[in-house]
Amino acid sequence: MGSTVPNWPPVSGEYIAGDPESQAAVITLASELDKERLTQHCALVGSMKTENIGIEKVVANIVSNTNIRYLLVCGAEVHGHLSGDAVMAMHRSGIDEEGRIIEAKGAIPYITNIDIDTINIWRSQVEVIDLIKVEDMDRIVQALDDLAPTDEFEGEPLLISFGGASETVEEGITVMSPELVSLEARIRTIESDVKDLGKVQKIMSGMYSGMFQGFVIGFVITVILLLLRRLI
Repeated sequence: MGSTVPNWPPVSGEYIAGDPESQAAVITLASELDKERLTQHCALVGSMKTENIGIEKVVANIVSNTNIRYLLVCGAEVHGHLSGDAVMAMHRSGIDEEGRIIEAKGAIPYITNIDIDTINIWRSQVEVIDLIKVEDMDRIVQALDDLAPTDEFEGEPLLISFGGASETVEEGITVMSPELVSLEARIRTIESDVKDLGKVQKIMSGMYSGMFQGFVIGFVITVILLLLRRLI
């Protein structure tokens, strides 16, 4: 049997906890499926509407329980956020130094409350089962029952402490609001655009400098040729 942090799951959300010794967790994305039925086959089941805070809560509740080795993603994709795509992309490719989920297609796929090392632990801990767009309960339950038994994840369960300057607090856990995440994402985009603009300005400056030098050289050569013609 694996281990969990005290009072697992530690982060609140739209989920129902099942048997903490179960080896699977389930995300139903935008769909409202029969959570009570699913909890008979998994440790945790809940929806996930956003590709930032929603994913962070899922990661926090998984790395805090070393029994969980599978994450089954099912239900209807979330329009605009594409949170299902984001969690698949993060498991496949991780996040970059700016916290952006690599290859994610959603609107604001940024992880701001969990570091890269913890994300990589989560990626190693679970195998993700892709049943996005599937709402058939029998098929989902069968997929859970077909999961091969596996050993608990090596290492101690991790308690994620969310932090930040401007935050809301939920049951002792501080979580960045969606508005703040959106603002940070926009700031990152602006910073990136400014950097790109700086690169363009450097290139243009070099071009203008080269054009001026070319003009001077051409002028000097022209003067020399005129002088030579007079001498001849």
